[in-house]
Amino acid sequence: MIIVTLKFKKPMPEIFAKLDEHNVFLDDYFAKNKFLASGLLEDKSGGIILIMSDSIEEAQNIMKTDPFYIHDLVDFDYTFFAATKLSPSLQLK
Repeated sequence: MIIVTLKFKKPMPEIFAKLDEHNVFLDDYFAKNKFLASGLLEDKSGGIILIMSDSIEEAQNIMKTDPFYIHDLVDFDYTFFAATKLSPSLQLK
């Protein structure tokens, strides 16, 4: 799995202007079962997306289609971890 950490680098009005597009992007990858969770950090400085993948390269390619990336609104950090246990509700059928 890949943890993608997004850090906002533009003022919030610029982030909000692309939020609807970003949500469409999220919905698309949730529908494809690639995203497991996403959300805003408590301090609202960015967010987290949990991606079902064993490849940081795949995660980077996915994130290049995010309007936040396209409009240079955030910096991304990628962390790979080998999930040795998963909730049965997260396991692919």
